[in-house]
Amino acid sequence: MITVTVNQKTEQIQENTSLQKLIDELNISSNGIAIAINQNIIKRDNWTSQRLLSGDNILIIKATQGG
Repeated sequence: MITVTVNQKTEQIQENTSLQKLIDELNISSNGIAIAINQNIIKRDNWTSQRLLSGDNILIIKATQGG
């Protein structure tokens, strides 16, 4: 198990977990979100290949509608 931070909350996940798998495990809809790891934006095309490392700081931002 490794420890990562997701939106300032500590999470324990399996080693070699992809970003996409983390999103799935946290039941987060992938529609309208952007993700940064350690302040670097990760393109949606790379979510399945991006492996998470212990200590990663993950920020998930969800777009909202309004006016």
